[in-house]
Parts: sequence; structure tokens; C-alpha cells
Amino acid sequence: MSNQPERDDEPRPHDADAAMIERARRKYGAVGAVVASSMLGIERVLGRKPKEEEPAVWEASGEPGDIDNDGITIEVDDETQVVSRPKASRRTRRVVKRRPDDA
Repeated sequence: MSNQPERDDEPRPHDADAAMIERARRKYGAVGAVVASSMLGIERVLGRKPKEEEPAVWEASGEPGDIDNDGITIEVDDETQVVSRPKASRRTRRVVKRRPDDA
């Protein structure tokens, strides 16, 4: 091994847990860092692995509709139907405040 000091510009391995604790410390102070590190410790003790889920993709026969302007209707079963109406078009109004005449 060499006795050269570590350079600051060299890339360091990224540790996600340390980054999460540091982010909690910056945002919430020392208490946030303690809570974040304790949660990570509990996660390690329980041995849970994060679920890796694949994104859901469906084939469609055309372009998606504009549900903001057209609304949407979904048939849940023969007796149940969910309807979401389009957003009400609100026209913006110009509000003019008048000062009382001092004359």
C-alpha cells in the first residue's frame, strides 16, 4: 500500500444507505439521521429484500383519449359503472379594483 493521501476528485463508491442517512440529516437534523439509520438497521435485521416489479404494459389499438376534456367511463361489471366527468371549463376573469375617488 502507498502512503499517499486520498484525493478529493477521485470517484468514490456510492453507498445508497449512507446517502439516505445524509439526506435525512440535512433535511431533519440529527434526529432525522438517527431515525433513518434505525429504519435501515431494522430492515437489515428483518432481511427483507425490495421487490423488483416490472412495469405493466398494455397494447392499445389507438391513441389514448384526452380524459381531461372528454371524461372517462369504466365498466366494472354488469351492474357497476364508474364515470368521471370532464373538468369544468372555467374562464378566467379579470378583476379590476377601483380606488375610491378622493376628489
